[in-house]
Amino acid sequence: MIDQQILIAIAQVAITLAGFSGVVATFSGSLPEQKLFELKTLLQQSGIALFASLTTLIFSSADSSLFAEDQEGFWVVSSCIYIAICTTFLVFLIPQFVKRQQHKTISYDSIFYLSFVGVIIMLAVNALFVKDAYLYSIALMVNLGYGFMTFVRLVMPSKDSWKRLTHP
Repeated sequence: MIDQQILIAIAQVAITLAGFSGVVATFSGSLPEQKLFELKTLLQQSGIALFASLTTLIFSSADSSLFAEDQEGFWVVSSCIYIAICTTFLVFLIPQFVKRQQHKTISYDSIFYLSFVGVIIMLAVNALFVKDAYLYSIALMVNLGYGFMTFVRLVMPSKDSWKRLTHP
């Protein structure tokens, strides 16, 4: 089944990103607050993508006759589980976001939270109308894409250290 292969690939990429973030944290020593936030973001994005893909993969591999004939129902339930994961995540992090006063400007933090809102909307459309694997997979890839962008930001030197490297 191609859907299972996609889920396995996404889970592997999520694990890889989380592993690389650990390497970055180890070799970076003490990180500034923004880099710590990015590391936390990377781990959260990777963890959510990993959990959502593995939950669906295990659910689809289970010897259950519940969704044997009803693939649409399977993707509706999977999308609802993923929505619950993302919504729970947002509920716990929105107060921190508001407290940091980052919601007043378009920033990295704002885009981070908007990506989750976009994923939730995609999954809601999937649960209500589409009921297929491709939109679920796209939502997972959005999470991973944002995690990859975070990884790149994390390993790139800051503007200050870049200036020191280029203009000694």
